[in-house]
Amino acid sequence: MLDRSALHHSRPLVPILLAFCACFIDVVCILGLFHTFTAFITGTLVVLCTEVFHKGDNAALKVFVLAMFLVSTLFWYTTVSRLIQAKRVSVAQLFTLEAALVAGFMLVAGLGDPQAAGPLGSVTLIAVGLSTVAMALQNVIMLTLLNRHVPTTMMTGNSLKLVLGIADYFQHPETRADSRARIVHQALVIAAFATGGLLASLLMTLAGFWALAVPVAVLLLLAAVQPLAGDAAE
Repeated sequence: MLDRSALHHSRPLVPILLAFCACFIDVVCILGLFHTFTAFITGTLVVLCTEVFHKGDNAALKVFVLAMFLVSTLFWYTTVSRLIQAKRVSVAQLFTLEAALVAGFMLVAGLGDPQAAGPLGSVTLIAVGLSTVAMALQNVIMLTLLNRHVPTTMMTGNSLKLVLGIADYFQHPETRADSRARIVHQALVIAAFATGGLLASLLMTLAGFWALAVPVAVLLLLAAVQPLAGDAAE
């Protein structure tokens, strides 16, 4: 049985699980919401460039995501930073809030029909908005309370660190223990990210947007095992 302490926000398993959730949610958005990324904003920019002269409505949805991400990130960063300074927020509360936002996304998209509504339909915009706000919150959580960890949505940087760790392992024998630990952790984060995407692709075929129950459950599990106060904001 998994030790409860292994899921404490200071432990390396937490960013692994969050990376799993990030890719899971992005794959759901790509498959069900007109090839939209809400966690990997670089992807949104790339897709926007491919659609702007060919699929006007889809491109407008990507602009909506970019605007929503910037505004919500500013809001979350300002709000969470103030709450941290006042010691009025915990990691558990923020994980619970993120889970609620993803659950809202699941309900709106699952009960509605984004494909029928179109890229600028109200159901699509609400679903995409909730997902984007949730992913912006996850990024802010990582930037503030969990900044000791590796990023959970940017696998390019993690892949680079993995390669550098491998190089250090062979070039600096005196620090091989540290290099080995770094290699293993980066590899696990990247593998979890890919696993989340593959599972989302499968479950979207079987259950549609209700597949989002998986990342919701993971986030609620993480929230349940975190301390409510004290070291939660350290």
